[in-house]
Amino acid sequence: MTPYQKAGFFSSTGGYEDKEIAEGIYFIKSKVNANTNPSVALDYWHRRAKELCGHSEYKAEVINSFDTNVNPDPYSSTSQWPTASGKVFCKKS
Repeated sequence: MTPYQKAGFFSSTGGYEDKEIAEGIYFIKSKVNANTNPSVALDYWHRRAKELCGHSEYKAEVINSFDTNVNPDPYSSTSQWPTASGKVFCKKS
């Protein structure tokens, strides 16, 4: 299972990344490896949203999809990595 963690530059285990796009509005992408249940990507997305907003009151615009990873060496292979990505709108408390 993919651990809950910030995605690294060479992260081969998945993770989350986020960017503040306006005050109180963030874009979050959560990615888990192909061996992890796709629902975990969405769980991690919401966990990060709560951390960024400081509470659980927010509006979410999030979709689930898959990233295709290609490994060319030594044998070409592809895998589908579950993702959840979208905007979180933090509500003022």
